[in-house]
Amino acid sequence: MPRMPIRATYALDEQTDQNIRRLAKAWHVSQAEVIRRSVKAAADQAESRMTPAEVVAWYRTHPLPRGHDDTLNWIGEVHAWRHEDDELRDRSATRFTWIPMR
Repeated sequence: MPRMPIRATYALDEQTDQNIRRLAKAWHVSQAEVIRRSVKAAADQAESRMTPAEVVAWYRTHPLPRGHDDTLNWIGEVHAWRHEDDELRDRSATRFTWIPMR
């Protein structure tokens, strides 16, 4: 492992500190290595995210992740969820009686 020339001090909340210690023990590495690996994973994930335009461009040239029938089933499920949500909103809106002021 290359020598680490930068030393830094950070203020962490108690839960983060406990998580770092727990991971260090589980991974059998130092707390600094836990932080290095975690920051690298977060940076790699951030770099791998596509912009909305890139997603559209990708789907123009690649097959959909599911078949036609699966897509229709998924659309039906989404419509059902939206309908249920609309009904819940309608019910919660009728709980209150609006009395106009004179």
